[in-house]
Order: sequence, then C-alpha cells, then structure tokens
Amino acid sequence: SKVSPGDWQQWVRDLHEQVVEFLKSPEFPSWLGLPSQSACRMLDYACGDGIISKGLKQYFSSIVGVDVSGSMLDKYRKTAADLSCSTDEMVGVRGDLLSDNVQPTDPPLPEEVLRNFDLVVISMALHHFEDPERALQRLATRLKVGGVFMVVDWTPLDLSTPAQRQYEEELRESGESLEPDGFTEADMEGLFKQAGCGEVRWKLAEQLSPVPVAGAKGQLFWARAQKLA
Repeated sequence: SKVSPGDWQQWVRDLHEQVVEFLKSPEFPSWLGLPSQSACRMLDYACGDGIISKGLKQYFSSIVGVDVSGSMLDKYRKTAADLSCSTDEMVGVRGDLLSDNVQPTDPPLPEEVLRNFDLVVISMALHHFEDPERALQRLATRLKVGGVFMVVDWTPLDLSTPAQRQYEEELRESGESLEPDGFTEADMEGLFKQAGCGEVRWKLAEQLSPVPVAGAKGQLFWARAQKLA
C-alpha cells in the first residue's frame, strides 16, 4: 500500500523523536563518555536535516554536517539557522568521505577541518552503505585518539525485549513472521574493532518503531565506541 507524503513525514518525525529522546536523557552524557566537555568538535556524517546535530549541539562548539544530498543540506542549513548557529558553529557541506576523492567536500573544506573530531556520528544510514566495515574504518580516521564514534541504526528483531515479543505475537495472529534485519551488538563490536575502536556500549530502544514503507516495525539501537590508537 502506498504511503502518502504526509503520513511518511509523520512516521519519520516520530522516528527522529525517538532517536533524539535518548540523546536528551540524563543518562546520555555519561553513556556517550566524551573525553572532554570543552571546545568539542563533531562530525555528523549522512547528516540529513540535522536532527542529530540539533540534539547534540549543546555539547559542541563546532559541528560539520556532511551529506551526499543537496536538498537534505538545504534542510540542514535551515536547522542551523533556526538554532542561530554561525557556520563556525554548524556547517553543512555536500560530500563523500568514504571514497578516494582528493577533494571530498563541496564547498571544499581544509583537511584539518575534516580531522581530529571528538565525536563522529552516523545515524540511520549505515544500513544503506554497501560496505559498512570500510565506512566505519574510513570515518574512524577522522576521529582523534580517545574520540568517540556513535552509530544509530536498526538491529534484528530477536525476541530479546518485551516489545519485540509482543510484536511477534501480533504478527503470529496475522500469519506473518519477524524478518531479522540490521546490525547485532556483536556485529557492531566487530565493526568498531576493525576500525580501531573499543569500549563499546550498546543501548536498545524500549519501544519498537513503526516503518510504514516496509509494512513493519523496527528495533532501534544506539552504539558507541572509543578510538584506541
């Protein structure tokens, strides 16, 4: 069944809200474990309209948002403007940091601006990448040693939470079954390890997220790791 743009926007908005809810929780700063709280810099990769940058702005003096989509970057810049951020505080550029481009962004940013981040975030995008392992390795090179890498994405439904078990019951009644898709905690530990990161922390959303375009519900996770060397 086709989903009208209005409905589509609503479920995406609800999903965004769920993603950001944890970022705003009292437990989040210690869970994330940034090495320092002052003059921090963040890379928001596949930044979309800037929902993560907005949710974390209070912790950072400077955020660079990178996306391949020009229309998304227009929305990102609007988010920055709504927050009254200067381009020093929050800048959005079109780019691909996963390829071998000599000039990975447009407009071009100096290489030092694209390095030594305290935090690199990739939210709801890793599952779109052909080679997640290479993506994490590439992006980890942008982190300073001791910096934190955070991924927000889907994890397979494996009946490990009350919400998942309830959903399986609903599906059984309608004659459907769970379709596991996404990254497990072990997957993320392996991907982070390949990228030279450890001290992994993992959190599951308590409620499942409706995904009308897939005609299903998904299980969100947040994962973080620290760059070791």
